[in-house]
Amino acid sequence: MTIRALSYVGLETADLDRWIGFADEVLGMPSTRDGDDRALVRMDQRVYRFDIRQGTSDRLAWLGWEVSSAAELAETAEALRARGVEVVPGDPAESKARRIKDFVVAHDPAGNRLEIFYGQESDFGPFRTTRPMEGYLTGDLGMGHAVIGVADLEANLRFYTEVLGFRISDLFKDKMAFLHCNPRHHSLALVQSDAPGLRHIMLEVRSLDDVGMTLDIGIQRGAVTRRLGRHTNDEAVSFYLETPSGWEIEFGWAGFQVDDANWSVRQIAGATSLWGHQPIDGRESFATAGREAAGARKST
Repeated sequence: MTIRALSYVGLETADLDRWIGFADEVLGMPSTRDGDDRALVRMDQRVYRFDIRQGTSDRLAWLGWEVSSAAELAETAEALRARGVEVVPGDPAESKARRIKDFVVAHDPAGNRLEIFYGQESDFGPFRTTRPMEGYLTGDLGMGHAVIGVADLEANLRFYTEVLGFRISDLFKDKMAFLHCNPRHHSLALVQSDAPGLRHIMLEVRSLDDVGMTLDIGIQRGAVTRRLGRHTNDEAVSFYLETPSGWEIEFGWAGFQVDDANWSVRQIAGATSLWGHQPIDGRESFATAGREAAGARKST
């Protein structure tokens, strides 16, 4: 059983038009409307990475975790059931709507909806961002990483490592766990918190210039929440943007990649940033505000 990557994210938003504008103007991502209440946002040759639905609130709806084949999907579903986790087969109509071959639905101990799937559609023609960019680092690394607050760190850490097969990259003061499922330093980070929910999604670009130009756009729009900085563990140079939903996008470059053949779990003794990442005018968006609107809700 192998989870390959974080490959898509489902969002509910109260303002779909604002999200489309944010993706287009700030992130350089083209979007396609699917009816009046849905937008599919692209980063690369995959037909979408963000599936954004119009709703009454702003929240993380699901995380799409990729496996390589029907056999691996069946193996993963069986492993989940063997540990007492409820697994619901994906509806064929929903598979078609999600542009994937097949999927199953489970929930982690925090109630986050996980869609484990294989066979996402790709458009192998030239992909063009909405503004000049070298583009995003995706491929086998997936779309980036997600950081999620959970009330019970240990229970969720056991679930992701013992049941889904994630590997620990780093631990931080018994408050955070950074987990990888491919060479990206972490595709998921769990944060012990009394205010569960999505903290941020990290997107990695291929050049420092892409970071700088996006930083300029974010400053002009008043969307930057934390200054440019470099993290100590994954070494990414990044800054943070507030999304239309209130949680953050970490926008970065040059993240460290893990080689499982010689990797040992580390504990972070100092700060999580080597330099920078100071909040702008006291703003840190959802990272410390305890806002629950962007949190995950359990649904099937």
